[in-house]
Amino acid sequence: MPAIATTSSLNNYPRLSISSYREQLRQGKAYSIELGYSYGGKSYSYSIKLDNTACHYGNYRHWWLCPKCSKRVSVLYCAGLYVCRHCIGANYGSQLKQPIDRLFSRAEAIRRRLGWQAGIAHGNQGRPKHMHFSTYYRLINEHNKLVQKICGATMVAINKNKGRASYER
Repeated sequence: MPAIATTSSLNNYPRLSISSYREQLRQGKAYSIELGYSYGGKSYSYSIKLDNTACHYGNYRHWWLCPKCSKRVSVLYCAGLYVCRHCIGANYGSQLKQPIDRLFSRAEAIRRRLGWQAGIAHGNQGRPKHMHFSTYYRLINEHNKLVQKICGATMVAINKNKGRASYER
């Protein structure tokens, strides 16, 4: 767990999305874009190469080519130079979640889909309009199983902490 807590997330880095240059790229055939910025008190000025792929219904999709590894990516992150997430070695926020947090996230997603309030204790407000009965019952069953897992994991953690606290005294 300490390694996960110290691992950096992509939220810690400024982003440069290719979509922010969409209008500029539509005007002509660009092979690179010049960047000039300041980061950490140091000035940077360089060009980032571009690539494009043909879409199925015409036109092109543009990509950055990472200055460090030349991978085709849609978002670059600033760690001094703008590079891809693989070069930074950072993870998405969801990759840093603990197992109990994943259970809470999934239960919350089901509650949102069912139109319930946030929190484990909910008032069943009935099936949402236009939701199939089989989908509704599947989601209810999945939610109940998740709540049981969450309560079980919470009780295990409480019992571990009680034992540790009484032992330390």
